[in-house]
Amino acid sequence: MVDSDAASTTTGPVERAFRVLQHVAAAEVPVGVRELGRRAGLPRSTASRLASQLIDLGMLARNPAGELVIGPAVATLQGRDAVPPALEDQLRPLLLDLVERFGESAALTVDTPAGAHYLAQIPGPSAVQVPDSTGASLPFHQVAPGFVLMASWPRERLASYLATELVPATPHTLVEPAAITALVTDAAACGWAWAEQALDLEVNGLAVPVHHERTIVAAVSLYGPAYRLSPATAPDLGAQLADAVRVGAAIALG
Repeated sequence: MVDSDAASTTTGPVERAFRVLQHVAAAEVPVGVRELGRRAGLPRSTASRLASQLIDLGMLARNPAGELVIGPAVATLQGRDAVPPALEDQLRPLLLDLVERFGESAALTVDTPAGAHYLAQIPGPSAVQVPDSTGASLPFHQVAPGFVLMASWPRERLASYLATELVPATPHTLVEPAAITALVTDAAACGWAWAEQALDLEVNGLAVPVHHERTIVAAVSLYGPAYRLSPATAPDLGAQLADAVRVGAAIALG
């Protein structure tokens, strides 16, 4: 029988956190905190604290029942030749389909400690292009997928983020906590978020979440010139993109 108190004091915090992550990854079904502590040989309070920290980092997530599952940031640890295929490889056909359907650039973004991390971006067919953010980790409040990802955060993580210095990328970047909270609340309610000239002048973005097993694992977004892609010129685009991503992700992720 494992002495959980001894186990928690004979290893460091990194080893304990990695053990928690390993046990969630190895579980065939989502795991509750009590069961996680038992499997990892840790006190329930320690398992709960480590799980909360890993959730903040995007390495773990909670399903609607409050049980623990692997989080979206784990995808960023996989190399391009990883087996099974990384999230980027699974959803790239969806991005290509969105570019063909909507005629704008499409991007795939995941939640990481460094920010909204762009795994891939497919350029649109137009002669007017937007900057390619592939490989970049951008502040959540500067990009449309950042607002969608923030909509899935626990209240404590959002409050912690809003308490930091929020740097603007353009004069249009939202930096007021109240304004960001309102946009995040709207994104949670409707299922999409616009960012108008928030990262680059004259460029707008529209993002929707990617769900897998009822957990948000990523965000997919469209980017294009502000004169062509905006809530004023395309008021129904959010709902259309959400429907397309919901169907496409279900097929790609199973």
